[in-house]
Amino acid sequence: MKINHNLLINLKPNLSSTKTILECFLFFVLTITSFCAGAQNKEFYKEISFDEKINFGNVDSSTKWTISNSEAKVFASLSGKQINDYVFSQTGEYEIQFQETKKHSDECSHPAFADKMIIKVNSVKMIFNFSQIAFSDKIHRGRNYEDLIISVPVTISIKDNTIEKLSAPGLLIAGIGVSMTAKPINENIEIKNGVQILKYKVSGLVNTESYLMFDFIDFNGQVQTYNLPQIIN
Repeated sequence: MKINHNLLINLKPNLSSTKTILECFLFFVLTITSFCAGAQNKEFYKEISFDEKINFGNVDSSTKWTISNSEAKVFASLSGKQINDYVFSQTGEYEIQFQETKKHSDECSHPAFADKMIIKVNSVKMIFNFSQIAFSDKIHRGRNYEDLIISVPVTISIKDNTIEKLSAPGLLIAGIGVSMTAKPINENIEIKNGVQILKYKVSGLVNTESYLMFDFIDFNGQVQTYNLPQIIN
C-alpha cells in the first residue's frame, strides 16, 4: 500500500488545530463549572428578614464592628454590644468585619467570631401566630395518625414585589417517644402582605407519655417553636 506523505503532512495542522480547540473548550467548561459551584456553595453566617436584628451575645466593649452593604450604600462602625441593637433595614448581602483587641488566656486563645461574616437580609418576613394554632383532632398516645391537620396563621410582610411564590416552610415534631412527620398541604405559598393560613398534614404516633414540641421553619431557615401545653397520655 502506497502512503501519500503529502496528505499526512496536510493533516497535521488540522489535527493540532482541533486539539487546541478542544483544550480551549474544556478549559471554558471547567471554568464555568467551578464558578457555578462556588456561587452555589456560598455560605452565610446568618439569614434574616429586613428590619431585624442579630444577637451576638455578651460582647466585650473593646470589640470593633464594621457593617457594609455596597449595593444599598450602607456603612456603619460600631463597638461592643452596639451590634446587638443594629437593625438591618435594607435587603441584600452585608459584610460584617469583626476586630477584637482583648487578649485571650491560654484556655481561650481564639476569637469569638470570624474576622469577616456575610449576612443575607431577605425581602420576605414570616411570623407564626401560635395563639390561633388549631388541630383537626386531639392527639392521643398510641394512636397512629395518617391525616391529622395542623393549621396556623402566619403574617407575611414584604419589602418589595420581586418574589411571587416561595416553597412552603417545613415543620418538625419532637418529643420523647414521638415518631411523627409533617408535610405542607400546599407546596407553594403566594407571597403578599397579610395573613395566610398554613396547613400541615401529620402522620405517625406518640409511643410514650410526652410533651410535644413543634418547630416551624420560616423562609430564612430559622425555627419558631410552639410547645403544646398539655402532656400526651
